Amino acid sequence: MASKPVGVRALMSALLCFFSVLPSESTQSAPGLTEVELKAVFLLRLPQFVSWSDERQPTTFCATERSEVTDLLAEMVVLEPWGRTLKIIDAEASEECDVVYGSAASVLRVSARRALLVSDEPGYARNGGMVELKRRGARIDLVVNVGALESAGLRASSKLLQLSEVVGVRPDD
Repeated sequence: MASKPVGVRALMSALLCFFSVLPSESTQSAPGLTEVELKAVFLLRLPQFVSWSDERQPTTFCATERSEVTDLLAEMVVLEPWGRTLKIIDAEASEECDVVYGSAASVLRVSARRALLVSDEPGYARNGGMVELKRRGARIDLVVNVGALESAGLRASSKLLQLSEVVGVRPDD
């Protein structure tokens, strides 16, 4: 029997509670949600746990290519009251982006300053990327490269670091 896709409004409501207080365990799993739904929610909520050096509130999500994840994220962004937008961009034309999602190769070419760069490709964070959405079975884990974040003027919250695998920490820390 095929599972029925969860409606975007129902997904937003159910996951608002799920992600408003992050659990202390290092992995996230939400029963009945697809990998695409989990990734979209992670992308939408991730900026809440990152601080920009200029104290701005991130409103512009960008993607380097269209996918099921970005299609769902676009629907979710429209339903939020915070004036967020999602744009599909060329990696070289990304100056207005606050959060950029896509393939590792395209995201690493992004020229945006102070943008949170996210990919779901294996090894992305270990190879210099900022945040990797890492699939582990039915779960999505986060891998955060602290050095890459800091070099862009971004800082991960302690809650984000507690639930993530942390890489790229400088030896003097």
